[in-house]
Amino acid sequence: MSEAQPSRRQARVLKAWTRFHRWVYQRTNGKVLSRMRGKPTLLLTTTGRRTGRLHTVPLPYLADGDTMIVVGSASGAERHPAWVLNLIANPRVTVQYLADSGPAQAEILADDERKAMWERINVEAPWYAGYQQRTSREIPLIRLTRAQSPH
Repeated sequence: MSEAQPSRRQARVLKAWTRFHRWVYQRTNGKVLSRMRGKPTLLLTTTGRRTGRLHTVPLPYLADGDTMIVVGSASGAERHPAWVLNLIANPRVTVQYLADSGPAQAEILADDERKAMWERINVEAPWYAGYQQRTSREIPLIRLTRAQSPH
């Protein structure tokens, strides 16, 4: 499995791309870079589990009724991405989609609900199956439920 893991250079490039993507998305309210691999993209802000600082990452998502599903793949790395560990510690997050931003609650899907969503993801975003094959961990699927808007 280690040969499928990204190199340090690839990891640095991905980190730089993520910073750039976040910066452009925030400055344009998602008018630029609002899609990733053909999927709509949101900005997820979590609170650092150790530092308490806010961390924002761009993520593709799948709509599921009134909620959004994001995938904690880390491109198939052996460890969960930091944002997943942060929302496990504190599931209160902020979600921005285009210019609309607000509080949300994060919940990791489990059991039959996770299985059904994983099957859907493998149809709509088949690259995640390849990521799952690269790692021994179960890739988490996270439901983001936005707080009710006042209008």
